[in-house]
Amino acid sequence: MSKKDKDSEVLSEFTPDLFRGKKIIVWGDFILDEYIYTSTGRISREAPVLVTEYEESCFMLGGAGNVVHNLKSLGAEPVPVGFIGDDEAGERIRNIFSDLSIDTSYLSVVKGFTTPRKSRILSGRDNSRKQQVLRIDYLNKDIPGSAEYEELSGKLRSLLNNADLLLVSDYLKESVIPDIFAGIVNNFPDVSSIVDSRENLLKFKGVTYVTPNEPEIRNLFPSIRFRTTRDFIKAGQTLMSVLNCRGVVQKRGHKGMIVFEKNEDPVELPIHGVTEIVDVTGAGDTVISLLSLSIASGIGLLNSARISNIGASIVVMKEGAYPLKADELKIEISSVSPEIKG
Repeated sequence: MSKKDKDSEVLSEFTPDLFRGKKIIVWGDFILDEYIYTSTGRISREAPVLVTEYEESCFMLGGAGNVVHNLKSLGAEPVPVGFIGDDEAGERIRNIFSDLSIDTSYLSVVKGFTTPRKSRILSGRDNSRKQQVLRIDYLNKDIPGSAEYEELSGKLRSLLNNADLLLVSDYLKESVIPDIFAGIVNNFPDVSSIVDSRENLLKFKGVTYVTPNEPEIRNLFPSIRFRTTRDFIKAGQTLMSVLNCRGVVQKRGHKGMIVFEKNEDPVELPIHGVTEIVDVTGAGDTVISLLSLSIASGIGLLNSARISNIGASIVVMKEGAYPLKADELKIEISSVSPEIKG
């Protein structure tokens, strides 16, 4: 049986039950997403600004929290590890995790630390779709001290002996530092890791898999002009060599993905589904969640990327950071399996 036929067989027989109970350690920056819904009123007489009337607010998990939510929704047992503040936003994050039956005992509550919060104000007329008109970010100004990082490192090490995979979601360079990661790689060589880092990716040497998006790849290799797909392939292969990793999944938005695997030729995966998307918020979190679960379930990188590609196509048709459900993924994969087999 050829590799292509084996790939098709894996996908046609896929079931999200493979994900059930997988223990994924999520080390990252936990953000509270606030959505403030208003109705459009008029232009202010005081200044040329929109006056809106408050309707309601809702809170959701953002950053690494959205990754945790996706993993839980797909049947896994995620364990969040990172910093939150002794403040209202931190308490809301803990409460949301508790409502989802997610263990919060490995979160480090740091006094004086501001839990990151992103407040999005949406507005529109009655019976119309609300549009985002403003976002206010509440970010931390002080970096935690060495004692806090030492405590966090101890929590990670206590978990890794019984983990199926370590997932690193480095949004803000706060909870995650490469020095701790390097120690983990040296002391836990058998634990696979996958990293999504907005600015520090080149510092995670020894990682198993990485998932950069197109802007991140451009920033990592400013000397490359990136005019053709060949340029992105060159960057992906260079990244694999620099990090000494097993695989790279390059996320290219509406252009799909390029999958790089050690000792294999790069494979381009076109975007799954329609290109007229509703909202890309959280799509990258869905991709890394599905990659982690698929890899931890023994599925090869290429098929793990295909599953992630399909999952992302569902999420981008929803508004906001939407946690993918296992049944949705199963239905969508079942609907395309005849095409895959062909």
